[in-house]
Amino acid sequence: MIKLWMPLLCLVLLAACQAPVQKETATDTSAVLPADSVVDTVVMEADSVAVVPDTVHIDSTLIAGRWMQPVPGLDSLTQGINLRKNGKASSINMHTLLYDKWLLVKDTLFLWSHSEGVKNPVSAIDTLLVKSLDDTSMVLFPLKAAPGYLEKYTRRGKGK
Repeated sequence: MIKLWMPLLCLVLLAACQAPVQKETATDTSAVLPADSVVDTVVMEADSVAVVPDTVHIDSTLIAGRWMQPVPGLDSLTQGINLRKNGKASSINMHTLLYDKWLLVKDTLFLWSHSEGVKNPVSAIDTLLVKSLDDTSMVLFPLKAAPGYLEKYTRRGKGK
């Protein structure tokens, strides 16, 4: 008798270990929803996009010149940048940060610089958004600056 229940137990265990087979059934969603419910349908229409310029039109002829600002903490002294028409740049009253060249692309000013006389000399390219520019003032926003921070420069006359 012991010999008979052993194969029977093996068959039951084998049948229990097989994965159940699921039958595919199609469901009609209208039969599940109440008769008074409304199924929302979203109709995608073509987006109408209004192009709004997010850049300021910069007159590139105004940017060349000697731009000055007060030295932070020493308002009686000034420092600045000399942007030459040929794309060369130089520092004014700054002895460790020396500007090499500049490039204006739309409303973005790129300034190449390097440092001298410091323990770890560095070369960098500053990326600044020109917020406003006229004959006597230039306002720049450095891309790496905190929101709201602006660098304000002035000059006495165009190209002077």
